Amino acid sequence: MWVWLFMLISIILVRFLIPDAIGEKKKNLIFLGVSFCILVFVMGSRSPHMSGSNDMMSYFRCYGNALYQSTGEMIDHYRFEAGYIILNEILAWLAPWNYFILYFEAAFCTFVMFWYIYRNADSVFLAVIVYICLGPWQFFLTGFRQTIAICLCFIAFEFLKKHKTMWDLAALALIALAASMHTTAWIFLSAFLIRKFRITKKVVIYTGILTLFLFLFVDDIVAFGNDILDKNYALAYRGNVLGGLIPILIYIFALILTYFIWTWDSTYLDKNGFEVAMLIVGMCIYFLRYTSIIMERISFYFTPTIIIVLSNGITRQRTKTVRNIAFVACIVVCFALFIYRTLVQYGDYHFYWEYLEGLA
Repeated sequence: MWVWLFMLISIILVRFLIPDAIGEKKKNLIFLGVSFCILVFVMGSRSPHMSGSNDMMSYFRCYGNALYQSTGEMIDHYRFEAGYIILNEILAWLAPWNYFILYFEAAFCTFVMFWYIYRNADSVFLAVIVYICLGPWQFFLTGFRQTIAICLCFIAFEFLKKHKTMWDLAALALIALAASMHTTAWIFLSAFLIRKFRITKKVVIYTGILTLFLFLFVDDIVAFGNDILDKNYALAYRGNVLGGLIPILIYIFALILTYFIWTWDSTYLDKNGFEVAMLIVGMCIYFLRYTSIIMERISFYFTPTIIIVLSNGITRQRTKTVRNIAFVACIVVCFALFIYRTLVQYGDYHFYWEYLEGLA
């Protein structure tokens, strides 16, 4: 627990230790650079043997086996997508050290998310805190294949904003590469259509109605996807009724803040509409998790936009009072949720060298 808390507190302290005199741009870059190093060190130095995550242990063993097994043997043994297996073999050839995959995944995913934050967030500091406490960071701790796929899709997401054929083709290539890591990434092709959405009250209402309609047919949709993709994704929801409620409330809170901005700045969605539309779609897909848990995984390709929608939703409020209230509420929720997850979900932190010492 203490390592997790030290990580978050260190990142917060970094922000306040950087002098304002160097300018906002340099301050943001230094903050992101130091925070990047802290996150990669903490994420990469975990012991997969003591993490309590079967997924993380599988990826760790997969990388170790990539040192001596062929691609075909790896695919037959792990049934992972070919792209992820090939990535492991390339990395294992370049860095034949079993723990390197942990640092690589941490560095790649953190870099992409920080790049996304730097390009879009009004407050880099607030966006990083949202990313760690309310955003996709927790999933990035264990779901290596899909997290790499998500980050490739978010590079494509930035390309799609350019609205040019050359960048659209590059985005399409990145989505295909992401799908070679995790098949579910094909769902991100829908971003080409979502980009065309113009958010209105009618669109929001129709989206909600469509979500309720799809709720009745999710099992059939998942079964069809399993047949097409030759997968065996779960058809049932396993969990309590309140599971997932907090993320949904956070998404709704961010959208309410966005609505407040729109009431006095009708041009706000001209620049931020793509992010908001992605979050609305992601929230609706996430809601469908109550029928099939795989829908939660699929929603992760869209919901990372909460980082920008929520942080910008706070910084763009018209009055200082509303900004301050929203900021305090966000920080309180961030800390409360982070501490809860530290105690209940993350598990005790152990460095990998502790395990090695235990074997000595």
